[in-house]
Amino acid sequence: MSGVMRGMMGLAVAGSLVACVVDGGRGEGTGPTVIDVTDDEDSGSEGSDETGTETTDAMGDATESDPDTSTGDPTDSGETGGEALECPTLGAWSGSAEFATGDDHSHPLPSFAVGDWYYVHTIVGGNRVLLSATPGPDGALGPWQEASGDHGGGPHGFTAIAVGDTAFHFRNGHIAEYPLDGQGHMLGDVVLYEDDPNAAFGGEKFVWDSAVHVAFEGGPRWVLHLGGFSFTPYDYRRAIRRSAVPLGPVFSEVGVDHPAARPGKAAVHVPPGASEAVLFTGEAGGSGLWRAFVGMDGSLSSFESLPELPAGTGNERGDLFVAGRALFAVRGSAVFRAIVAGDGSLGAWEAMPSLPEDQIDVHWGDGHGEGAAWGRIGDAIYLTGPRTVFHSVLQPGGC
Repeated sequence: MSGVMRGMMGLAVAGSLVACVVDGGRGEGTGPTVIDVTDDEDSGSEGSDETGTETTDAMGDATESDPDTSTGDPTDSGETGGEALECPTLGAWSGSAEFATGDDHSHPLPSFAVGDWYYVHTIVGGNRVLLSATPGPDGALGPWQEASGDHGGGPHGFTAIAVGDTAFHFRNGHIAEYPLDGQGHMLGDVVLYEDDPNAAFGGEKFVWDSAVHVAFEGGPRWVLHLGGFSFTPYDYRRAIRRSAVPLGPVFSEVGVDHPAARPGKAAVHVPPGASEAVLFTGEAGGSGLWRAFVGMDGSLSSFESLPELPAGTGNERGDLFVAGRALFAVRGSAVFRAIVAGDGSLGAWEAMPSLPEDQIDVHWGDGHGEGAAWGRIGDAIYLTGPRTVFHSVLQPGGC
């Protein structure tokens, strides 16, 4: 018996050629159960789980569901190719109104875009809140509004991703949807899809994790969870798991481990009409970069090691994202672009306009990763900085 619990849960022309990458290419449930969630970290036990009161109502099957082939517009989040800007560059970056001041900050918490709204997990007056804003005529975000006064997330970094017009996080054993109203607000608490947080990820309860949405044009969609730090053994777990979209109550292992000791940021390129997607992923707190291929059936190839990401500034932390055939890497305040060829091989890294400051200022030590903090709305890319969100408009570029 399995009740599926649902309730809350991205450019001037390129600059100098900085590095050349030489690598080979390659020839669910039916109804909601709503839970009021309390914060598991505030209890003083990092491994403890959220508790709350269940209401209602449905039963489903705790096995992997068939993938949804209705993709909508997969380019809204910048996750896939197929848009008119095949090989875009980035223009100069501009900042939004500040969403935090003083000692308040966003990182290591995540940000994401859904529809015309950009959402930032942040700290305000010591309280963890979710803020939202929509672009003005110049593309800058603002004014900021409170989407949720208590989003239920802990202080650790965790991943939150857009899956079409829905957003999810996978923190602490949960498969949690953000119930968004289309006007920048959250409708109550996260909606939990899992029947049991001890079973959703094989008993692992993640923070400092990574995940991607893979949407094949006119075909199936998958979410791959790439591993992270698990409270269960109090150590990193690298087994990669998947769920078809719509998400079910359990993520199943694909039989491949993440190549890094501490899984890092990830991005996916899905060529239009292709039967195989290209997955790029890094390592938390490091410069390693790897590539694998995702099949339409959710299968994953073994990972191939690529040359390291180019050197950046400061702590070299930042996001990894795809727009069209361009893979972008943020390294402190430095931003780079490389083109993905049809066989999945990666071209030379080129410098893009830099951010006004390093993207990430506050993070956990010991190499732990922060949540992905970027999104795409129309032809603009948004990156969350320490207290403001920077945006850049995608421009046509050469392939």
